[in-house]
Amino acid sequence: MKFVDQREWIAALDEHGELARVKVPVEWTGEIGAICRRVLNEQGPALLLENVVGHERSWCTKLFTGSLGTAARVSLAMTGRKDVPRRELSEIFLRALRSGIPPTVVPTGPVKENIRRGDQVDLSEIPVPLWHPGDGGRYINTMCAVVTRDPETGFLNVGTYRGVIAGPRQIATLLLLGAGWGEHFVKYAERGQEMPVAVVYGWDPVMDMCGGSQIPHDVSEYDVMGALRGEPARLVKCHLSDILVPASAEIVIEGFVSSDPATFLPEGPFGEYPGTYGEARPRPVIRVECITHRDDPVYRGSLEGVPVGAMNEDAAIYTITSKAAVFNTLQRAGVRGVLDVRPGPVTFVRIRQSYNGQAKQVAAALWGSAAAEHFWKVIMVVDDDVDIYNDRAIQWALCYRVNPAIDLLVFPATRGGVLDQTIPLAERNDTVLGTGRWNRLLIDATRDLRTASHDHFGRPTWPSMSTEPDPRDVTRVEERWRDYGIASPERRSKKA
Repeated sequence: MKFVDQREWIAALDEHGELARVKVPVEWTGEIGAICRRVLNEQGPALLLENVVGHERSWCTKLFTGSLGTAARVSLAMTGRKDVPRRELSEIFLRALRSGIPPTVVPTGPVKENIRRGDQVDLSEIPVPLWHPGDGGRYINTMCAVVTRDPETGFLNVGTYRGVIAGPRQIATLLLLGAGWGEHFVKYAERGQEMPVAVVYGWDPVMDMCGGSQIPHDVSEYDVMGALRGEPARLVKCHLSDILVPASAEIVIEGFVSSDPATFLPEGPFGEYPGTYGEARPRPVIRVECITHRDDPVYRGSLEGVPVGAMNEDAAIYTITSKAAVFNTLQRAGVRGVLDVRPGPVTFVRIRQSYNGQAKQVAAALWGSAAAEHFWKVIMVVDDDVDIYNDRAIQWALCYRVNPAIDLLVFPATRGGVLDQTIPLAERNDTVLGTGRWNRLLIDATRDLRTASHDHFGRPTWPSMSTEPDPRDVTRVEERWRDYGIASPERRSKKA
C-alpha cells in the first residue's frame, strides 16, 4: 500500500473512522501527553490536534500522533485493509526486507515550499509536547526519521533516535555508537569532520514503521519502504548536504553533529520503552541550520514508554516488524526448523527440533545480530507441540520441559539497551561503552534429544501426551452428549 504523503494517510484514517480531530485548545505542558496515554490505552483513534496553546501563530500549528497505535491501523498502513492477520503482515514485511525497491531522486517537491535559514530557524515554533511529566524537555524526535550518509560508501541510514529541544537551534540526541548513525558518526569524527544529518517528520506511515524496526545494516530502509509501497520512494536532495529525504514530507530539519565533547548538552531523562525514565547525560547535539517544510505543515510525534498494561505506537509496530526480523535473522544464519516466533519482553521461538544445540543456535544467531541492540534479552525456545500464544502452554513447558541445572543459559556482557534499570549505572554509560552492557538469558524448553526414542528413519519420537482421550471415545461422547443431561457452562450460569 502506498500513500503519497502524510496528508493522504490522514485522509484515509478519517475515511475509515480512525481519526479524531481535536479542535479545542490543549496545553503542550502535560495535557497532550495525558490525552495520548488514555487514547492509546483504550486503543482509540489517531489524533490530529489543531489548537495547541502557544502555537496559534507559529509556522507549524498542528500535531499528528497515534496513527500506528493499533494493529488495525498498522494493517491499514501496509495493505489498505484493517483486518489482515499479524502473521500475514509479518510475511509482507519479511518479503520487503528481502526484495527492496530502490528510491528515485527528483528535482524538488512540496517539502521545499518553505526554506528557513538564520534567524528564521526556531524549534520552539513546532508544537512539541512535554510527553511525560518527568521528561527533561520537549522531545521533538520521537516518531521521525533521522537520515545520515556513510562518508565512505554513500549508504543512507534511516533510523528513529530520540532527541530533545535544547535551544532554538539545538537538539540533544541519544546517539549510540553501535547504532546505524553512530557508525557514521565515528567515521566523520575520525576524519575530523562534523556529521551532516536530516530529520524527517511526517510522510507515508511506512517511514515511521521502518525507522524504528530491526532492519539489517546492509539493507537500505528506503529500499524496504519502496517494497512496502510497491513503488520507489521519491526523494530530494537536502538544502545543505547530499542527504536524500522524501520529497513530500511535512518538515525536514537539517544540521550537523560535532564529535567535540565541549559541544555536548544534557539529554534526558525521558520516559522510554521499559516504562521508566532514562538518566540524563551530556550527549551529541544536532546544530540545526535549515528547516524546509510544506505550507501549513503538520508535525508528527508519538508518546513513548510502555508501563505495564499500557500501549503505544512502537508496541503495535513491533509485533509485526520484529516477528519478520526474527525470521529473517534466523534464516540468514541458516537455523533450520523455525516454525513461529512471538516477540515481546520475552521472545518465544517455536521450532521443529532435529539436531542437538538447535535452541542454542537460535539464541546465538539473534544475539549476534545488529538488530539485538535493544531486543531479545530473554529468549525461550519450545518444541512444535507448544502453542506460543497460549500462556498456560508456555508455563507448562517452563515447568515440564526445563531442567534449571542445564537449560538456563546466561550469556554475559553483550551489547544491549542503555535503558534497562537492572543493569548498574556504570554499565549503561554509552559514552564510555558505546552501548549498554547486557546479560542475556536463553530458556531452552525443548526436549532433550538424549531421552528420545527413534523411528526406523532415525528421527526422534516421544511418549504420547496423557491428557487426551482416545479419538474413538471422543466421537462416541460427541454423538451421545445430549443423552448425558450435562448442562453447558452457559446454561448453568443462567440458572445461577
